[in-house]
Amino acid sequence: MPAFVPPASTLLQAAADDLERDVLPALAGFPRFRTRVIVNVLRLLTRELALGDAADAAEHARLQALLDTDDEDLPALRTALAQRIESGAADLADEALIRHLRESLREALAIDSPAWTTERA
Repeated sequence: MPAFVPPASTLLQAAADDLERDVLPALAGFPRFRTRVIVNVLRLLTRELALGDAADAAEHARLQALLDTDDEDLPALRTALAQRIESGAADLADEALIRHLRESLREALAIDSPAWTTERA
């Protein structure tokens, strides 16, 4: 076993680059499409590793402040906010709520579809 193992994000990026540079040009039709899907998944995973923890932490802090709770369970906080919105208990004009929703969307798009956010910045 080598003393140095690159981080998972580096390995994913290298795999995506290799497929895109060396494999895709040799393919056509459905195999090309499937390989493009795999490249996109590898790139998405790379972004998730790079940005996911920080996005979750920021969302967690915003939700705790918005819901005035110290609950540590992010999925439970998301559910609580959704229930407040659905029941009408949340004021949809609340600037903190709007800011939270915009930031959460921006963070998710930075991972899922970064071109979308840069094209509309």
